[in-house]
Amino acid sequence: MSKPAGRRAKNAGRPMAEVPRQGSGATDEPVLRDVVFLVADSNMRTMIGTFLSREDFHYKLNCAPFVFDRNRDFVVAPTHDSGIPLQAGALLQSRRREYERAIVVMDHAYDNAPPVEIIRKRISSQLEDVWPQFKIIVIEPELENWFWSSHTEYIKKALVWKPRRGDERTPREVLEEAGLWLPGDPKPGDPKGAVEHLHKMKYIGDKSGGIFARFAATVPSVRGCTDASFQELMTTLADWFPADQTQAYTTTEYAQ
Repeated sequence: MSKPAGRRAKNAGRPMAEVPRQGSGATDEPVLRDVVFLVADSNMRTMIGTFLSREDFHYKLNCAPFVFDRNRDFVVAPTHDSGIPLQAGALLQSRRREYERAIVVMDHAYDNAPPVEIIRKRISSQLEDVWPQFKIIVIEPELENWFWSSHTEYIKKALVWKPRRGDERTPREVLEEAGLWLPGDPKPGDPKGAVEHLHKMKYIGDKSGGIFARFAATVPSVRGCTDASFQELMTTLADWFPADQTQAYTTTEYAQ
């Protein structure tokens, strides 16, 4: 870990401090926190917050550690997905003096949603003259797409999997037989509907935000995630907080 990265990790969660401006010495400027997330709902806050609270999150993302506080570094949109394209700038306005960067995360699956590029343009027009660095992540179709992956055992634990006696099928096999996951596809066509189907059929003990918390806390690797929006988030964080090139990421646990 580089010295700057080490300082960021060590100072995580501390109150914002005042430091002298380099140069003239005439004024002081605040030390800004690294990044604030504007998200559409509590499930997004749970999944992202749980993952970024892991001690090894930077290894998983191949970035440097950065300051993060799951209780502080979020704004949850009161009108959820549909309100973010109209209110992103206003919702983040009060945080500009506290943060250097902003990331907006929302689903595309809501009533009368415009095309993704229109959503991006509407949000960008509100942020581009205010935030020097920002990113807009639109998940197609919704957050559950980040959950479905090849990590079968971790998915089962997150779902609180409880199949009927003698039923040895995996969640994917159950969904394939129900026609909700096409053979060869990396994810179900309706990722949220897949969870709801398994709950309705009494295969799982939970369909709340606890699923996202358990999965984010235990998933061994995210490098192979096929969801384009998650890959975009990973790339953004790696660009903003580049890993020290002298640090090894070849350990099997982290390199997958």
